[in-house]
Amino acid sequence: MGSKNLLDKLERVERTINIYRLSDDELIDEVNIDSISFESLTKIVPPPAEDPLLYDGYRLNAEQLKELNSQVDNKIDLRFDLFYYILVCGGVYNW
Repeated sequence: MGSKNLLDKLERVERTINIYRLSDDELIDEVNIDSISFESLTKIVPPPAEDPLLYDGYRLNAEQLKELNSQVDNKIDLRFDLFYYILVCGGVYNW
């Protein structure tokens, strides 16, 4: 399948913060952060030149998570002794 066809089927991009357990890397929860504008998100998590749309996964630090938490209704329990937090981007496609 060509990438043009795949892009044609892309309906939207969704971003979540995935929470993983430190002890075994198991995914514990996903928190949708689509209510945060992309402009605000890039101020909190500055994109590198090679990934300007933040499509890659990014491990978040305490400062970034506190700022993200201030902008969402569904607050994230920040427990760095038990978990680590990754900004994840995924596409929703119309097949």
